[in-house]
Amino acid sequence: VSLSGTLESWKGNIINARLLFAAGIEKCPQHVPLYQAWACLELRSGDVITAKRLIGEALTRDKRNGSGWLVAAKIEEETDNHGLVGLILRRGIECAPGYTELYRALAEHEITRGKIDSARELLEKGIEINPLYAPLYHSLAELEARIFNLEGLAKLNKRTAAIFPSNAMTPSPSSTNRMQAWGNKIKQGRSAQIPDGIAALAEKIGVDSDTNMTIVGGSLDDVDPESLLNGMGGFGEEGADGLMFQQMPDVSR
Repeated sequence: VSLSGTLESWKGNIINARLLFAAGIEKCPQHVPLYQAWACLELRSGDVITAKRLIGEALTRDKRNGSGWLVAAKIEEETDNHGLVGLILRRGIECAPGYTELYRALAEHEITRGKIDSARELLEKGIEINPLYAPLYHSLAELEARIFNLEGLAKLNKRTAAIFPSNAMTPSPSSTNRMQAWGNKIKQGRSAQIPDGIAALAEKIGVDSDTNMTIVGGSLDDVDPESLLNGMGGFGEEGADGLMFQQMPDVSR
C-alpha cells in the first residue's frame, strides 16, 4: 500500500494517494513507512501541519527508525526552523545510532552553520559505524575541499583507495584467497568420481563424461585451477588473448 500510495502521489493523484495511505494505516496501524510516505506527500503538497502530525505518529510508534527522523528534520527545514533541525537530527542519532545517514545529514547542517570541526567529527563517527557507506566519504571530501585541506584530502583518498578499489574488476585480497582455496579443492577433486547426478545429466545432454572439456589451448586437465580462477576474477594480464572456454551453441532458440 505504501508503494501504491507513493506511485499515485508521483503521478499527481493526491486524493487517491491519501485514500491508499489511510486504508493502509487502518489495516496496519503499526506500519511506520506508511506514515512517513504520507508525511512526505503532505510536505510536497504544502500541508506542513498534517506532515508534522503524521511523522510524529510514526516516531511515536518506532523512534528507532532513522528515516523517520530525517523526514521530521526535512519538514522543519522547509519551514526555516533551522535550530530545530539540528535538535531533531541529534535526537535521531540517539535513538537510531546505527543509521549512518543521520550523521551525514547533521554534518551538512553543521557545515551551514560554519561548524566545520563538528561536521568532520560526525562524518568520522558515521564512517566508524559503517565504513562501507560511500556517501559519508563524499561529504567528508567536500568538507575538506571547502576549506582547502589538501593534507586531509590526501589522507582520505588513501583510506578510500584501500576500501573501494578503483578497478572494480580487480579482486580484493580476501576474494583472491578464496579463489586459491577453490583451486586447491579442484586439484584435490580431480581424481574423485563424478557424482551419479552429474553423470546422468551429462549423458542426457550428449556429453561424454570421459571426454576432457575443451579449452582454447588445451584441456581442462592441463590447466592449473589457480591460474584459471585468477583469470576469471581479474582477467589477468593476458586480457582477451588469455585462456577462454569455447563458446557453447545457443540452445534457447
